[in-house]
Amino acid sequence: MHKSNLFLDETGIRKIYREAFQDDQALITSTTTMVIDTHKLGLPNCQAILLDKKRGTIFTKRSTNMLVKKFISWQNFNFVLSTFIIEELYHDHSHRHIVPFVSGNQILLPTRGYVHSPASWIVQANLIDYCCLGQNKVGLQFSKQHGPEYIIPVNSHQFTTIYANALIIAEVQTRMIEQLIADFPHKFIKGIHNKIRELFPQQLPQDINFHKITESFIDKIIEDVLQYNFSLIDEKPDEKYILQVKNAVKERQKRLR
Repeated sequence: MHKSNLFLDETGIRKIYREAFQDDQALITSTTTMVIDTHKLGLPNCQAILLDKKRGTIFTKRSTNMLVKKFISWQNFNFVLSTFIIEELYHDHSHRHIVPFVSGNQILLPTRGYVHSPASWIVQANLIDYCCLGQNKVGLQFSKQHGPEYIIPVNSHQFTTIYANALIIAEVQTRMIEQLIADFPHKFIKGIHNKIRELFPQQLPQDINFHKITESFIDKIIEDVLQYNFSLIDEKPDEKYILQVKNAVKERQKRLR
């Protein structure tokens, strides 16, 4: 990790690229600090650079969009909840805001808009602090030993808004979980675990995956809406059409928008 305040403009990015090693299987992990978009720089075999506390500096042919999508696929929440919370917060002005990704303590902060082209992303859990250095520079601190290691050329007001929105989304998610936990005290949870293992061990649910359950729930809503709409004209949608709509919705949810 650089001890000096390295400015991540084109010159700075090219500097760390020369010091990096290639890994085309690279992924965002718990030790990643930042994913830098390089798709416009024409660097050989490089669409993105990952800064990592353990692995050092890595460049990869994978785009930042691909890396972020893969990371999101492992989390309990997809991008839909983050987007929905921002829409509820800003109502008809939600489209003006750059939505960070939040799934509990897994938070990714985009440094700018990512709808029309890939952006750079910061792993908030590894960001010790940040500071605004004028209107178009933000310092990023990933280590407690010293101040900002990196300075990024982004609008400081916009970045502060993105950071604030990430905390707001996390706060809303936390309150939702707290409301659920209130209905599931420890004694009740322990009792359920013991009873089902004692009385119905053969019916014990396997491979519980919150992400998959959420997707199935969305599928069911889509199916019910389509069935209802077609019933209004005394028709029934065929299974192929229902599947096409489900797949279209899933693809939209996977988009970084």
